[in-house]
Amino acid sequence: MTTQIDVAADPRWSLVSPEPYPLLIGGELVPAADGAVFPAISPRDDAPVARIAQAGAADVAAAVTAARAAFDEGPWGRTTARDRGAALLRIATLIEAHADELAFLETIDAGKPISSVHYSDLAISLDSLRYFAGRARVSPGTTAQMPDRSVIHHELLEPMGVVVEILPWNGPLWTGVQRMAAILAAGNAAIVKPAQLASLTFMRLAQLLLEADLPAGAVGVLAGPGGVVGEALVNDPRVDMISLTGGIETGTRILEQAASHVKRVSLEMGGKNPNLVFADADLETAVFWSALGAFGNTGQICVCGSRILVERPIHDRFVDALVAKAETMKVGEPLDPETELGPVIARSHAAKVWEYIEIGKREATLRTGGERYTDPVRSKGAYIPPTVFTEATPTCRIAREEIFGPVVAVVPFETEAEALRIANDTSYGLSAGVFTRDLDRAWRVTRALKAGQVYVNTWFSPGVLEAPGHGYKQSGYGGVGIEKYSQSKQAFFRVADAGG
Repeated sequence: MTTQIDVAADPRWSLVSPEPYPLLIGGELVPAADGAVFPAISPRDDAPVARIAQAGAADVAAAVTAARAAFDEGPWGRTTARDRGAALLRIATLIEAHADELAFLETIDAGKPISSVHYSDLAISLDSLRYFAGRARVSPGTTAQMPDRSVIHHELLEPMGVVVEILPWNGPLWTGVQRMAAILAAGNAAIVKPAQLASLTFMRLAQLLLEADLPAGAVGVLAGPGGVVGEALVNDPRVDMISLTGGIETGTRILEQAASHVKRVSLEMGGKNPNLVFADADLETAVFWSALGAFGNTGQICVCGSRILVERPIHDRFVDALVAKAETMKVGEPLDPETELGPVIARSHAAKVWEYIEIGKREATLRTGGERYTDPVRSKGAYIPPTVFTEATPTCRIAREEIFGPVVAVVPFETEAEALRIANDTSYGLSAGVFTRDLDRAWRVTRALKAGQVYVNTWFSPGVLEAPGHGYKQSGYGGVGIEKYSQSKQAFFRVADAGG
């Protein structure tokens, strides 16, 4: 039974606007041109918590026009790197001043535990703004020695122009801030489209951006359904680049639509990430990081370790310890600071996860979780317990398909070669993990894994800004980091009297 707290009496509810959260277009907060709004539904209890302006085709056209003008004719396109860095620092100051409000909104809208929002999402957001404020002032262009000594070479990295960033719903605040910061630092104008299931926090951030003294049109924020807003942005020929963090189906659709315009596309997509635990691993370390990697953010992380491959000699001990860990994790009201795992994003998504749990019951052995909550708090929302299936085979659907929930499939293996065959037998290639005390094996397996990030005796990257990862196969396309928002120009200068 989860602890009940009096969330209705929380004074922070007064921070939620009774009026619809507006769009940000051309430096102004405006309603949708046709007056449309949609509700923000909390996965805590499936109840509406706010209303948000729903952009349409006219709003998209207006936002692109404003962004184009800001970049081509207005002051944003003429800013110096120093100016852009200062702007990002002003945004950081605003976010820091409104941290409690933004954390509250993220929690009620996306179901993320409020302690986690403070510890992780807000910290990453602030770090991103400050990091890219510095990167804006560093020119990464290179020079090369030419065969002709009379010619001097210099590479220029220049902004793309107008960049559209389409956000995921599993990390709307930090993902949006991180991407927006990189886009702006590179000198582009940004149009950010939050996921409709988790728009509230970024729409409030759009209001705060007006206080950052950005030129009109430098940033636009449009909420609404992807099939309307996203597709209109992708198909507008005045947009220079589309960047998405999301699923393969959406990414494929964007590629198809962008092809006719031959515009730059960058996609970070899903994963069914393998976690290889060898018999010589430190068991306590492996269980700790495996549980965090599998169940963090209620399993709604692209790099989560949802396939755990365990060498036979320690399989039973590892599973017992993982089950014990899962059963001690506190699942419940995300506004409770003691909660470790909140609900998944929505009842509609929970229904898909429950379908996979039922499939798993037919394919493997259910060791813990897998049953719906019946208590008054969790039965109203999209809560799913940490669920562990064991004795799964590599061909099980729960071991091959991305579930995006707190469900893990444990697959036993006998040899290193077998583990690698299972790990790489997937259309994904976002991340992978290796737990072993053998340094030779760690390096050998890391080299053999087909994944853009490999974690050895840990999980999650501690340096997503300093060392951004690019997924293999269907997990990634089109570049990472600030560089993907820039285009390279090679300049060659013939200089008289250059010494022969």
